Amino acid sequence: MHRIAFSSLFIVMSFLILISQSIVLVHANIPIRSDSNLKIMNLDDTIYSEKLDTPSIDINDNQSSDIELVGIVTKVVDGDTLDINGIRIRLALVDTPEINQPGYDLAKQFLESLCLGKKGELDVDSGQRRGDRHGREIGVVYCDGINTNEKLMSNNLARILVQFCDITEFANENWTITQCQGNK
Repeated sequence: MHRIAFSSLFIVMSFLILISQSIVLVHANIPIRSDSNLKIMNLDDTIYSEKLDTPSIDINDNQSSDIELVGIVTKVVDGDTLDINGIRIRLALVDTPEINQPGYDLAKQFLESLCLGKKGELDVDSGQRRGDRHGREIGVVYCDGINTNEKLMSNNLARILVQFCDITEFANENWTITQCQGNK
C-alpha cells in the first residue's frame, strides 16, 4: 500500500515540476518594463495574429497599434476604471458618475458587460504616461476589440474630461474631437 502511495506521489510531483518548468520557460522570454510593469508587445507576438470571430459586434477599425498591455479584465471598479492582469487602469478622457450618483450602476454594469473576464488591451495615453495621482495607468482600453472609451460615450454613460484635451493623444479621435475642439 505504501509503495502505491509513494509511486502516485512521485508521479504527481514529477508532473508538477514539469508544468512549473514549462511556465518558467514560457514567461522567461516576456520582456517587462521595470518602470510600470507593462508587457511590451512586439509585432510578431501571437496576439496580433488572432482574428476576432465576432462579426455581429461593432469592432473599432481604428484600433491603435500602440497596445502595451494585453490580458484578462479581472475587475471593474466603476464605469471608468478597471484592472487588466491586476494593473489598475483609468479610461482616458472618460468620466462616469461616481458611487451614489445617478448613472453609476448603469455605467459600471455596462463596462462589466463589455469587459469583465474578456481580453483587454491597453493603449497607454502618451500624454499622460506617468499615470494619475492614484497610480493608475491612463489610456484607451479595447475589450475583445471594442473601444470601451468610445462605447461609454456613444451610449451617453460618460462625459469627456475636457481639461485633459490639451495633453492627451486621443483629443482628435472621433469620439472626443467635438468636445475637445469646442473646449479650445
